[in-house]
Amino acid sequence: MNQNTPYKIYLYDTDTDCIGSGSLSSSYIQWQLEAAAGQDVEVHISSVGGSAFDAIAIYDLLKKYTGNVTTYIDALAASAASIVAMGGHSVVMSKYALLMIHKPMVGSGGNADELLKDVQMLNVVQQRLAQIYMDKTGLDGVTINSLINSVTWLSADQALDLSFIDAIEDYSTEITNSVLIKNYTSAAPAVYQRCINKLSTSS
Repeated sequence: MNQNTPYKIYLYDTDTDCIGSGSLSSSYIQWQLEAAAGQDVEVHISSVGGSAFDAIAIYDLLKKYTGNVTTYIDALAASAASIVAMGGHSVVMSKYALLMIHKPMVGSGGNADELLKDVQMLNVVQQRLAQIYMDKTGLDGVTINSLINSVTWLSADQALDLSFIDAIEDYSTEITNSVLIKNYTSAAPAVYQRCINKLSTSS
């Protein structure tokens, strides 16, 4: 491939996969970045989220990549997918897209001691997620955690004002998972939990 042509990676949800599985897993992204071999990379995102741990791993992979990385929020970067978006050296968002951040979730079960461990783990994970948003935006921890705790949906203009993104792309990109996105925005908890359940049962 021409070294002047960016290597494109698409993190678009499918009927079965979200962040952490299939072509949206950290291991697959690692393979893609190795194939890119140092040339500039464009990562296009349209995802309801998924595994926070895989999202952090992908974020780290993008940050450590030797070439320039631009992440594009094409329609939706929700939950864990918003962490992936922060991994770009430059973050570009479609004027029609949405960015959503919220508290990490887990499908808990077990006795009181096990549930307490889940709470402790989620608090630690939220600290890590908050630090990623803080590093990107320059906002303080109180502000970022307030946005996380409130389940915040941001338009492109709002995301730019808060420095979650660096630029707005003024046209609509054709999105392959528009049905999933429509379902998500009308019934977010159910669809998000479906992704979490799939990741939990496949591990």
